[in-house]
Amino acid sequence: MATVRRTIVQLLTLLGLYSLLRVLFYYVNQQLFLKVPFGDIVKAWLNGMRYDLAAIALINTVIAILSLISLKRLSPKFERGKALVLGLAFTLVNGFALSLNIIDLEYFKFTGKRLTADSFLLARDIGDQTAQIAWYYWYYSILMLAVYAILGWVSLRNYRKDSKSHWAWIIIFTLAGALAMRGGWQAKPLIPANAFSQNPEVGALVLNSTFTILKSSDKAAVTELNEMPWTKVKEIIQQSSDTSAEPLSADWPTPKNIVVIILESFGAEYVFAPEGKPAYAPFLKELSERGSHFSNAFANARRSIDALPAVFAGIPTWMEPPFITSPYQTNRITPAPLYFAGQGYETPFFHGGNNGTMFFDVMTKRLGFDEYFGSNEYPDRADYDGKWGIFDEPYLQYMAKNLDARTKPFFATVFTLSSHHPYTIPPQHQGKFPKGTLEIHESVGYADFALRRFYETAKTMPWFSDTLFVITADHTSKQEYAENDNIPGRFHVPLVMIYKDKALPFSPEVLRQPVQHADISATLLDLARFQMPESSHFGESLCRLSRRPGVIVYDFDGYHLIGKNRGLSWWRDDRTANFSVLSPLGGNEKAESDQELIQYLKASAHYYNNGMVRNQLVW
Repeated sequence: MATVRRTIVQLLTLLGLYSLLRVLFYYVNQQLFLKVPFGDIVKAWLNGMRYDLAAIALINTVIAILSLISLKRLSPKFERGKALVLGLAFTLVNGFALSLNIIDLEYFKFTGKRLTADSFLLARDIGDQTAQIAWYYWYYSILMLAVYAILGWVSLRNYRKDSKSHWAWIIIFTLAGALAMRGGWQAKPLIPANAFSQNPEVGALVLNSTFTILKSSDKAAVTELNEMPWTKVKEIIQQSSDTSAEPLSADWPTPKNIVVIILESFGAEYVFAPEGKPAYAPFLKELSERGSHFSNAFANARRSIDALPAVFAGIPTWMEPPFITSPYQTNRITPAPLYFAGQGYETPFFHGGNNGTMFFDVMTKRLGFDEYFGSNEYPDRADYDGKWGIFDEPYLQYMAKNLDARTKPFFATVFTLSSHHPYTIPPQHQGKFPKGTLEIHESVGYADFALRRFYETAKTMPWFSDTLFVITADHTSKQEYAENDNIPGRFHVPLVMIYKDKALPFSPEVLRQPVQHADISATLLDLARFQMPESSHFGESLCRLSRRPGVIVYDFDGYHLIGKNRGLSWWRDDRTANFSVLSPLGGNEKAESDQELIQYLKASAHYYNNGMVRNQLVW
């Protein structure tokens, strides 16, 4: 029975470690749960044990069963060797699984969701920085080592040499493991979405990262929905879309060139802080006051890899895998760069990061960019930041000179780099920018300075007077201010358009209404006076006042409508919840009922899922 006792001790140890890490998860993310009653926190911790047991069973059932099978009749050496091998396997496998939860103590702050299988697709981008990251977060590294030490001590000590086969226990462990894997007796096995069924606000606390990674493969591809006929879906989507075919008036400029600037991790609060509180990007704020500033602009996802399909093809990310690594990467799309290229534009894409980072090289070709410039193409390695690529200031100057040498109209994009962890500042600029309260703040100041230098250089070049600049961010990052730590705040990014150093004739209503990344490509095609091609129906031209009830973001397995005056969340099990928006517009516009908004959310979910599966996003 010694083997059985040891297996039970191992199980209890694992359960204790997962529970401890859940407590730490709550502690480091407690600002997310400020409005949650303490009783619900306790319930979430207890409910989380189901997911812990499921993860433990998925990983350890085979190890547990093998430990109960005796090899003594073959040879005592075999028995001792088996115990040692299984002990090492238990330590290494479970140490790695628990380490994923330790990594998520920090990584969750950037993505707003637990790790999933697709996270490993992005891991290659930080592979050569493992040592640096481990040193930077030394306290988490020590915690990982402690976890391995505890597991090794529990699994390798005092194993008996005279173990026997325990067939009754093998059967019990097999049945118990199968039940634990399912998460209980319910009709269907436990999935991550179940964690949000009672109180969505604590869903991430209920889960553990091991479970979400193991189970995310089950939902790597979206599934068709059949609650609403496709004809009804199209009808609702079309009724909520701007169908105006009126041409733009002479008041609207027709820029010759377009430059899209995507700033890494620039949450809107870094630029437009609440009244009386510090901000960290003074130049971008200055541009927003001279140009057209969309005060309620939202990213369509929270990862860099998801920004490009949204900005340039109007495709949000409402699934776990990024579009470019999903089964739908070859679906029919109508990206703006491809369309501009077909009209004789040069379409370069600049990113100072290491070539291949975030699959940008593949994605940009898929979107129709005809040239890709990464760190490999940059001529001076002295400007390498030692981590990710080229510092923003010299790289943006390099881009300006590259554009100045072109003779054809261009549709150019740059994706900045320096405001990415570990937020490296060039030695000559260290100490020049406010450090703020978050580690990203100083690098935001540097990136904003690099943007100022680029804009000043561009103003001296002949192409500047014919160029529309569009400036936004790929996604938000950590929030400093509690009033922004909510659904709208986690997606709120700057969006500024400026031409000839002044604003475009957007109406005040448009500048204040909720807009999104998916609107950018349609807007640029409209401004270029190109006939609008068939495209996905998520984005609209911002040159015209929208009729839709708001924009939709996908987070915590729910669809969240950020409306003009209120927000509404809907999950596919028909749970709903209301939330506040950042800047209610007021006014006397038609107020849709909850049921109308739910119908719009359902139709949008059907359109996305079925459109992806059937390759019918474009019609």
